[in-house]
Amino acid sequence: MFNFFRTLFYSKETKEVNVIFPQKSNIFNCNSEVEYDGTLFFNGTVNGNLTCKYLKIGSSSLVTGNVNADWVFVLGEVKGDIIANRVSIAPSAKIHGKISYNSISIEPGATILGNYFKRKSS
Repeated sequence: MFNFFRTLFYSKETKEVNVIFPQKSNIFNCNSEVEYDGTLFFNGTVNGNLTCKYLKIGSSSLVTGNVNADWVFVLGEVKGDIIANRVSIAPSAKIHGKISYNSISIEPGATILGNYFKRKSS
């Protein structure tokens, strides 16, 4: 399952922040809500909620806000709640908040300071 997430986030369709926001470099620092309807991969800081289809939070990233996505791959730190259908948490990840998921993968070494629970099927 973990390799499946890796192929998703390293596919040709993955957009890095410098492609989505050309005026910025690979490091994305933002103090507002971010909404994107595709795949977002970034390293940097976001102070606000993140909403997108597929999200990869890089190892040097800090998100202070809630994350809402179909699939989330966390390598960095999230200070907020995560709501996603599929969640993959790498060993370098640190999450402070609740995780609501349909499918989850947690690698040994990851830190979760909060609760995680399976969402009810609709």
